[in-house]
Amino acid sequence: MELVELDSIATFSEDKYSKIPINGTKGLIRLLCFKPNQSVPLHKHPEGDEYFFVVKGKGRVRVGNEEIEVGSGTIVRAPANVLHQWKNGTEKLILLSVLIAPSCYGLAEEILKMEYI
Repeated sequence: MELVELDSIATFSEDKYSKIPINGTKGLIRLLCFKPNQSVPLHKHPEGDEYFFVVKGKGRVRVGNEEIEVGSGTIVRAPANVLHQWKNGTEKLILLSVLIAPSCYGLAEEILKMEYI
């Protein structure tokens, strides 16, 4: 079993937001840490949906043509090939980012099966 205390790996940079991969996921699951007024440039992932869980703080997220403010406990989805961006406000913001290839959804039923002992 692996446990990760998010507060223990959260690091912040003066220059730009920090991207911290979570234990061996090669960047598919990352902690994104923002100091006040930092942002992610508008971008897209052609081959993967990106899900964000707001761990701490609040910020503005743009997905496509929509932009709203979201806070702790919120999950946001940026579909593959759709422009998205984060802008932080005046406090620290921590997001958990998960990238998922849309082709994986077809495998979900098999993966979700459980074997009971």
